[in-house]
Amino acid sequence: MKTKIQLPFYASIVILFFTVGCMMFKGGFSFGSQENYFQTALYSSGLPIKIANTGPWEMGETFLAKSGGKIKSINIKNSELGIKRITMWDTETRLPIATYFLKIENTKDYHKIFVDFPLVQGKIYTLSFNTVSYFYHELNFKKLPLSDEHFTLISTNYKQGHWQQFPEFSTDNIIHGFIDIDFEWAMN
Repeated sequence: MKTKIQLPFYASIVILFFTVGCMMFKGGFSFGSQENYFQTALYSSGLPIKIANTGPWEMGETFLAKSGGKIKSINIKNSELGIKRITMWDTETRLPIATYFLKIENTKDYHKIFVDFPLVQGKIYTLSFNTVSYFYHELNFKKLPLSDEHFTLISTNYKQGHWQQFPEFSTDNIIHGFIDIDFEWAMN
């Protein structure tokens, strides 16, 4: 009788460990993740929100990927409704790597587009979108670059115009346009 009771018990323990293991490991590596990574890990969400209506602008953020991983989604909170063109740039060549489109349906929430964009460790990227009106934060007591173990947020960038263009001008004391990422990194 003991064998019948122990077998289901041990089987359920094995299934539990297998399930937890599958959630934590993919291909032999465990992964960690963070939603709205730049805001959460680097510059804080408690800064006052301001609005500007001075566009059209191509604006965004330049960052160094210090660890490998994947961008799982691109998130935008914007003061202008409608479809936004989002571009991931190779900062060195100033050429677009990927282009996405995201519909902004309200001005209160972050809107997400799910992507599976791999980041190369040591590479510098610029993530931008085109808009006329945008939110921004002033970094009164901090300046870019801001850094942690996964990223260095080098600058926020901008260039005036409606067309898809590399935002070549930069600033170190303002976060232009609320564009952010959900990031998944490998934990060795």
